[in-house]
Amino acid sequence: MALQITEVRGVFSVNGELNSMNVNILERHMDRFISPKRPIILNLERVKSMDSTAARVLQKMYVRAIKGNSILSIVGWQNRNVLQVLKQTKTSYILSNDRA
Repeated sequence: MALQITEVRGVFSVNGELNSMNVNILERHMDRFISPKRPIILNLERVKSMDSTAARVLQKMYVRAIKGNSILSIVGWQNRNVLQVLKQTKTSYILSNDRA
């Protein structure tokens, strides 16, 4: 399944497979919107599968947002596919406790 990114009122939803082949698309897309001027929510609830490379890139985006005084909330606790990979790569701390 192709990667789809949709945005409604500052909530960016990712649908499809997130992996080393396409995570750079998400990273470039989100880099255009992450700024200290507005909070961003990245919803991973509809991600069908994810690999460790994608987890590391999400972590890098999260850290970059923090260093830039930006708010990036990543939602995905309910998605077992995402949560399993984030736990394996020890990057689950990037998930926000809030729901989108």
